[in-house]
Amino acid sequence: MLDGLFKPRGVAVVGASANPYSIGHIVIKNLSAYGYKGPIFPINPKGGHIRSFKAFKSVLDVPDVIDLVNISVKYSLVPAVLKDCGEKGVKFAIVHTAGFKEVGEEGIQREREMVELAHSYGMRLFGPNSQGIQNADPDISVYANFTFVPMKPGNISIIAQGGGMGEMLKLHLHNVGLGHRMYCSYGNECDLTMPEILDYYGQDEGTRVIMMQTESFKDPAAFLEVASRITPKIPILAIKAGRTREGSVAVSSHTGTLVDQGRMASAMYQKAGVVEFHDTDEMIKAATAFSTQEPPRGRRIGMITNTGGPGIQAVDEAVDRGLELATWSEEGRAKLAESLYAEASLGNPVDVVATANADHYHAAVETLLAEANTDMVLVFFVTAPFTDTEAIARRIKEATDASDKPVVVVVETFSEFYGLIDKLRQSDLPVYEFAEDGARALASMTRYAELRDREVEEPPELPVDRAAAGEILRRYEGQDAYLPQTDAFALLAAYGIAAPRVQPISGKDDLETVAADIGFPCVLKVDSAQVIHKSDEGGVVLGISDRAALAAAFSDLNQTFAGRGATFIVQEQKPPGSEIIVGATESPGLGHLVMFGLGGVFVEVMRDVAFALAPLSRPEARSLMREIKGFPILEGVRGEPGADLAAIEDLLVRVSRMVADHPSITELDLNPILATPDGACAVDVRLKVR
Repeated sequence: MLDGLFKPRGVAVVGASANPYSIGHIVIKNLSAYGYKGPIFPINPKGGHIRSFKAFKSVLDVPDVIDLVNISVKYSLVPAVLKDCGEKGVKFAIVHTAGFKEVGEEGIQREREMVELAHSYGMRLFGPNSQGIQNADPDISVYANFTFVPMKPGNISIIAQGGGMGEMLKLHLHNVGLGHRMYCSYGNECDLTMPEILDYYGQDEGTRVIMMQTESFKDPAAFLEVASRITPKIPILAIKAGRTREGSVAVSSHTGTLVDQGRMASAMYQKAGVVEFHDTDEMIKAATAFSTQEPPRGRRIGMITNTGGPGIQAVDEAVDRGLELATWSEEGRAKLAESLYAEASLGNPVDVVATANADHYHAAVETLLAEANTDMVLVFFVTAPFTDTEAIARRIKEATDASDKPVVVVVETFSEFYGLIDKLRQSDLPVYEFAEDGARALASMTRYAELRDREVEEPPELPVDRAAAGEILRRYEGQDAYLPQTDAFALLAAYGIAAPRVQPISGKDDLETVAADIGFPCVLKVDSAQVIHKSDEGGVVLGISDRAALAAAFSDLNQTFAGRGATFIVQEQKPPGSEIIVGATESPGLGHLVMFGLGGVFVEVMRDVAFALAPLSRPEARSLMREIKGFPILEGVRGEPGADLAAIEDLLVRVSRMVADHPSITELDLNPILATPDGACAVDVRLKVR
């Protein structure tokens, strides 16, 4: 438990001084200003008083219990301070000081020694290079942090790796009149980990929604396990900094070049039911809706407006985000007609017209919320000077009281009416300035509800030949190697992954035997670790119709790839189909990421791919297929037959099982896979092991 960190019985501040610009002084100031309920102990070797508090020369001199110590002294002094804290029985130490892991190997070693010292006393460390923590629970009110945003009780808890990002999240909640519950910016994460803190937040009854910002994952598996337990009851909204792969070692497979840190995080968030954002402003605005509204039970949105243009903007944004416009029952439409002005539009959006009064808004909101086909409502109104806007706001709130469906309000106004916005927010209605913001917030809530309520199964048990697969891979133990095509295809066969018949050719004397076995038409391919993209380099000959053509193609490829360690294979030629790619790449700490997308030679240009964590359940495989923009092609368009989606699903499950069973597989490309109405067949494979 982390009560000693977030609910400390006493707080000491080592490095406290009378200098108002010192970190220690600011921490003392914040603890005092926000009414921390426990005792505060400044620690300064000179003693004296700091901000009316008696200062002690050492924590060992403090007569009372200390659960938490904030440390802001030079890194070389930190070990001695920790030793005193350990002897005092301190439970947690926040190390604000920099000069550790972030400065290189020397700092890493200092961190290791610091953690070992703390653990020898049973003490936990938060940081270093960190801001600290806050708990705005009025019964605790601890601001053990050197930042500036005012602390106000709320129900949104925040966890951030970067202090600047964490402060931004707090600041913008404050700017719209909201507070927060718990907050921390954890810095280097040398000891106390982000998943441990997240787990604590998830058990807090006062937390309704969690916002998190990360730059890296020290223990992604632990995060996945903890987040998966929290999201069924509390939404987690996440944003990851550093989503690109630039600066990393180049890799040669399609899958390797398409994966990056952002896609890895996305796959993890998807698995855990976390709602991902790429825009901080959008995440904050979604959190304000989550803080007061229940998630919707479906995608159908009803809209009310008193002016046309913003309503159209809201419709466009809602549809772009996957929401559906609700339709009204005959009874609902009749009630709208009876309640509104004759010139009102009764479609979706319902346009109550500019002169609509408070009763019109009440009737429209109440009617839409009562409609079985409406899952959520967005209300837009311009504060027209010829209407009683205070009454409109009050009646909108009254109309929502009997429903648990989410409602957001968008107000177009200026400073004279800002008090109206405050009143709406105080009545637990999220308010936005732009129609698109309201639509996006509701779409985010829908995304969470769908993740929370999705079908969940365990990955299936498959009849596979693990022994045969293991025997193939053991031949390459101790090597970084691309498997020859024959072994790679044999590995696929062990897992029941459909592929053409294939035979190797070591010389022209093999052509007759191979031709008799494979038959015509057939395909001749170069097989060399040095030839990464065979089609681009002329290493694939399709449509070979007889023995003479096979001999000619073999002679040509032999000359083209002379001196490159090339061998060759012959495959049966499969009928054409939609080209897709399935790949896998190792993801440290998580196992493997499985990739799915439209395949062929343009895969890296179109980049229409999605990732998920192996092994996949069947519902996860179905969801992965539907994440790409090109999925309608596989369903069948313009009279073309669709692909065998069940076969693709099965192939995804089998590939994911194969890489999960064999961690030595570091990269895998099945590209292309020919998907037809009758199946899915992998006609090319590139597989690397370590």
